[in-house]
Amino acid sequence: MNLLGIDTSSENLSFCIMKEGGIKYTFNRCLKFGASKLIQYIDKYLKKSSLKFNDMDAFILGAGPGSFTGLRISFATVKALSLALNKPIITLGSFFACAYPFKEKYEKIAVIADARRNLIYAVSFKVNNSKLKRVGREELIDLKAFISRNKDYFFISYDKDIRDAALSINPNIKFHQKDVYPDAKYLVTVGKDYFLKGKFTPVSSLEPLYLHPKTCQIRKR
Repeated sequence: MNLLGIDTSSENLSFCIMKEGGIKYTFNRCLKFGASKLIQYIDKYLKKSSLKFNDMDAFILGAGPGSFTGLRISFATVKALSLALNKPIITLGSFFACAYPFKEKYEKIAVIADARRNLIYAVSFKVNNSKLKRVGREELIDLKAFISRNKDYFFISYDKDIRDAALSINPNIKFHQKDVYPDAKYLVTVGKDYFLKGKFTPVSSLEPLYLHPKTCQIRKR
C-alpha cells in the first residue's frame, strides 16, 4: 500500500509518504509560501523513494481549518492528481493530526488556532478505547467561550499568541507549551484504515473547511 498525505493548513508544510504499508518519509517545515512549493518537495522525496505519483494508491488530505490560500493550493493539486491518475482521496480534519500524538496521555483534548477578528478555530476530541473521537464539528468561536466550555481539556495550538491569551483568561487550564502543527504522518496513519474500509471523499464534494462570508460559519465539506 502506497499513500501520500498532505497538509498545508498552517505555515508548516507537511507531507508523508507511505511505501508498502510503512512510513518512508515525513516532511515538516515552516516555510514562507510553503504551499506553493508543494509539488516541488513531494516530487523530490518521491524520487528518493523510487516512487511516482501514479504509484500512490490514494491521497490523504488535511481539510483544515486554517490558511485559505494553503488549503486551496493543496486541494487543487490533489484534485488534479486524482482526476488525472484515477486515484481516490481521503480527507481528514487537520486538527486531528495535532491531537493524535497526545491520545495515549490525555482523554480530553482541545485544539485551537487563531481565526482573527477576535475568534478562533476550535475542535474538541475525546479518547475512547485508544481511538480519537471528535466531539462535534470544527467551529468558529470566541476564545473565552470555548475555554469556559472545555476547561477540563488539555489544550494544543500552533499559535503562541492564542496560547498566551488562553492562559490569561484561565491560568489553570492545561496547555501544551510548544507549538503543535498538523503532521501529515498522523493523517496517513489514520488514512490507512480509511483506505482499507473504502471510505473515500468524492471529488465532486471535495472542499476544505473555510469561513463562509455570509454566515461567518465554517461550511460543511
